Amino acid sequence: MSKSGTAIFLCNFLQHTRTKRHLQLSLCLAAAGALAGCAPSGEDDWLPLGKGHTQTYRVTESGEEHGDTPVVTEWTIAALGQTTLNDETVWQRRHSEGVVFYLRQDTQGIRRVAQKTDIDEAPTPDPEPRWVLKAPYTVGTEWSSPTVPYLLKRKNEHPRELKHTHKAIMAWRIEAVDDEVTTPHGTHKPCLRVVGQAELNLYTDPVNGFTNVPIVSREWYCKGVGLVKFEREETVPRGFMTGGKLVAEWER
Repeated sequence: MSKSGTAIFLCNFLQHTRTKRHLQLSLCLAAAGALAGCAPSGEDDWLPLGKGHTQTYRVTESGEEHGDTPVVTEWTIAALGQTTLNDETVWQRRHSEGVVFYLRQDTQGIRRVAQKTDIDEAPTPDPEPRWVLKAPYTVGTEWSSPTVPYLLKRKNEHPRELKHTHKAIMAWRIEAVDDEVTTPHGTHKPCLRVVGQAELNLYTDPVNGFTNVPIVSREWYCKGVGLVKFEREETVPRGFMTGGKLVAEWER
C-alpha cells in the first residue's frame, strides 16, 4: 500500500496509539462481537466472532496523489476467540498487520476496550471504551466516537499527515437494516448500513480560505457474515492539501 494508504478501522479509532496509519483506518474492519460470556451463534450475528472466522478484503485507495492509478492491497481480519481481560470476557480480532483488537458486547452494543500490537507484552486498555456498533440495531440508532483524518495530507509541509495535529468527533447513525451489498465475494443481504460524518475546518488555499472539509465513513455489516464493505472519503478543494477515498471490500 502507498504511504497515504497505510492508515484504519472503521473506523473508526486508533489515533491515540502507536499503530501504523492503515491500522487506524482498519479498526472498522476489526469490529466483531457476541454476548459477553456466551459463544456467538454466527448465523444471526451482524458481527460473527467465533474462532476461525476470517475475512480478506481488497483495499483500493484513490485520490489526487495516485492520479489515474489507484493503489490496491489486501487486509485480513481473523477471529481468535474468547479471552479474559480485567476479569471480563472479551473477543479478539487480529489484523494482518499485527494488531489484536479486544471487543466487548452487552445489551447496549459492541465496544472496543483494548488493543495489542505484536511488540507489546500485554494489551493496552482504551482510556474509554469506543463504540463499534450501538444497539438497538435499528434505523435511527446514533452514537459518536473520536476520529482523525486518515487520507488528508499537506502538499508542502511536514508532517504531511493531518492525523498528527487534527481531531474530530464523528457522528454515526444506522441508516438501513436491509441493504443488499455486492462485493468480489458475492452478494449479501440483509445488511446494516452505518454512516459516520465529521468535519474539519481547514485553511485549504488562498481563494477558499478556511473550508469545512467533510469526512465520511460508510460500513456494511451483513447478518451471519460481518463487515463486508467499508468506505472512507476525505474530500478537499485543490490547493494546499490532498484528500482521497478508500474502499475495502470482502473478497474471500
